[in-house]
Order: sequence, then C-alpha cells, then structure tokens
Amino acid sequence: MKKVIFAVLVITGFIAAANAQVNFNKGVDVKDFVSQAVNSDLVIPAAPAPKIGHYSRDCARFSFGPSDKELVSERVYLRSTEYETVCHTQMVQQCYTVMVPGPNGTQVAQQKCHMVPQQYCYERPGMTWTQAGQIKVNPRKLLPWERESFEICLQGPWMDLYINAAAYKYTARREGNYDTLFELAPQYKVAMKADENGLNYGDFSYADGKFTFKVNDRWAKEYAGEKVSIKIDLYRDGAWIFNGYKGSKEFTFEAAEGYTMAFTLKDLEKPESDDDTYRSADDRGAKKYFLKWGFKRVGAISKDNFVKKDKTPSIEAK
Repeated sequence: MKKVIFAVLVITGFIAAANAQVNFNKGVDVKDFVSQAVNSDLVIPAAPAPKIGHYSRDCARFSFGPSDKELVSERVYLRSTEYETVCHTQMVQQCYTVMVPGPNGTQVAQQKCHMVPQQYCYERPGMTWTQAGQIKVNPRKLLPWERESFEICLQGPWMDLYINAAAYKYTARREGNYDTLFELAPQYKVAMKADENGLNYGDFSYADGKFTFKVNDRWAKEYAGEKVSIKIDLYRDGAWIFNGYKGSKEFTFEAAEGYTMAFTLKDLEKPESDDDTYRSADDRGAKKYFLKWGFKRVGAISKDNFVKKDKTPSIEAK
C-alpha cells in the first residue's frame, strides 16, 4: 500500500492529515506528521470526494538511484478537473394494458396511462486546477542495486506526495503553493527488496553419482558478514507420464563470490506422494535432469523476499 506523506491544500495553504493540521505559514516542522504517516502504513486521503461529483486525478512518478549528491526531479505540470453530477426530473407517460368487462360477458383489453417522474443524470465539468510539482531528495547513500520511487498526484486542488519504495525513513518539507517543491530529508536506512539479479547461474553438472550446482554472487562484498539461502528443486526432464519432480534441498552460505552445492537423489527431501514404485524403460539408460531454483538474503541489509530464478539447462545423468 502506498504511504501518503502529506496532503497539500493548494487554495488555503494548509496540510490535511489524520487528526492533525500543520500551518506552513507558521514555519512548523512536519517531521512528526510524516513519521506518523509512514509508521502507521495508512493512506491519508487528500480530501473527501463531493457527494454529487468527483475530481480527475493526475500523477507523475519519479525514480532515484544511488548518489551522494542532492537529487532534483524535473518539474511536472499536473491537471485535475472537477466533474459534477447533474440530475433532472421529468414527468413521462407510462401505459399498461388491463382487461375490463365487455359485452356479453367477455373481457376487453383497455390501455391505461398515467404520469410518473423519471430522473435523468449526466456529468458536466466544473473547475480545473493546474499545478506544478517537483521533488528534491537530500544526499543519502544507497546500495548499488537500490532505486527509490516517489509519486506526486493532483486531485482537485489537493496535491499529495506518495512513497512507492524507499531505502530511508524520510521527513518532508513543502515549499510553494501553485509551484510546489517537496524536499525529502533521510533519517535512517531501511531494508529494501534484494536485487533479483544479485545471484546468477554458474554451472550444473553430474559426475560420480552426484549433482553439482554452482551460483555466482555479484554483491558478495556488499553483503559481507551476512548469509544467503539457496533452494533447489530437481526435476527429471521428459517425464511425461508421471510427475518429474524428484525433491528439494535448501543450502545456506556465508556471503561469498560463489556457492557450490553437491547432492545426490537421496539427499533431497522428496514429495510425500513419491513412493518410487514406478520405473519406465528409460530408467535403464541415461536420464536428463534440470533444476528450478531461487534464493533469499538472510540478514539486515535487505528484506528476506524469496527470488525465483530461471530453470537450469538439462544435463545427462548416467
């Protein structure tokens, strides 16, 4: 869920927050408010939508990578229009058929009509707001693979600043009204997701009854002192009659430039349904296997999200 840092009321120049108001004209620091918004993980709406209409929403997203210097985004112009629902009531004729007594005891169809009110509604544009917005990030240190993402949105006369992904806990300061600059000041580092391309396939082979799988780590230096967990799932290639899944195993290593995993079929944790009773004619000859694998970082530098990688090439095991 996106985290709203604060909402700017352009016309009157105040910030609407959950249970709090900040008057920028008095030079009040919004650190407490920003911290509350980020910690609670709540969405703070810019303003309640009108009961009989709505505002269009215009947004711009900015991405910032590693830099020891101050970063400033381009200035963007956002536009929002109010749309009002207008309804009119008209009287229309509504008719229906009834059967009434006729001559000689017959029933005769007769049409009866009456007037009923019917409402017609449509949307019409009202006021339109155009505002400029820009983001400035004060100097901070990011890891090589980390990128932060922020978004500013205009909805009606209210301009909001959102965090999509951040490597720091930030406080924010707003400058200007119709030409607004949001200045972000880093407070302390927080973990982001691990780089999906941090670990990569090295080699997969079979010899002397053992499989050997090798993986390379491009960020070993940055993760020094931490650990990585690698999970492998072995499959038999071409096992079309029954499930080719042979089992799984998880390996944990201290961060290094490369990791080597050696295992046999007996080392794998096998699925409960695999009773090993089926043997095809192909089992008497060479068989081909491949791995599906993934990893997660273990430590404080990154989140422990599991990253799925592509399957390995198939190899022959005799």
